[in-house]
Amino acid sequence: MKRLSNRLLKLAEFIVPGSFIADIGSDHCLLPIFLCEQNLIEGAFAVDNKEGPYSRMVKAIKDAGLEDKISYSLSSGIEKLDPRCDTVVLAGMGGRLISEILTSHKERLENIQYIVIDAHTDLDIVYETLISLGYEIEKGYFLIDKGKPYDIMRWKKSEKEPNYSPLEKKYGYFNVKHPNEAWKQYYEKQLQILEKIRNSLSPDSPKVGELGAEISEIKTLLK
Repeated sequence: MKRLSNRLLKLAEFIVPGSFIADIGSDHCLLPIFLCEQNLIEGAFAVDNKEGPYSRMVKAIKDAGLEDKISYSLSSGIEKLDPRCDTVVLAGMGGRLISEILTSHKERLENIQYIVIDAHTDLDIVYETLISLGYEIEKGYFLIDKGKPYDIMRWKKSEKEPNYSPLEKKYGYFNVKHPNEAWKQYYEKQLQILEKIRNSLSPDSPKVGELGAEISEIKTLLK
């Protein structure tokens, strides 16, 4: 099979061994195939909502000889979730799309113990959605893959409602508590970009205040 990217390899580490996963937007089905070949999961349900990616996904599963382990569906999001699934994987999507997928059929999440995500935008929306659905973050890791920032997260079903600060929702709980070098380097660059934009604006521009607040936040987190 194809070698997994660093992002997918790290994502694989976030899957609880013995899980039965639903990989939403699976495309080439790289993650489920890898996990099955390594005997790390019981099985998988691969989903894509477009004919081209779906055909590639089915071919990849058949070529790997894993039809007994990986079932598949041409459908949207979690609307036809296999009842055996205890984990949902939403990889390589923006936070707003992740939120829409989960909330549009939230009744399907009844048996889902874990939701594993790698969001590259709108982290605060992901946090608000997962909290409202009854989950709390259990594990997190930040990385850059092909120039895009990704926050890999594992959320676990919880009886209690977690309380995260606005900064933790915006930048990530583990990034605020224990930022890694990739996160620091990414936001050092973002800081330079934001300061350059602010300096190019007229002093009376309403954007100056907004940028100033964000610059102040990042500087505080980088200390």
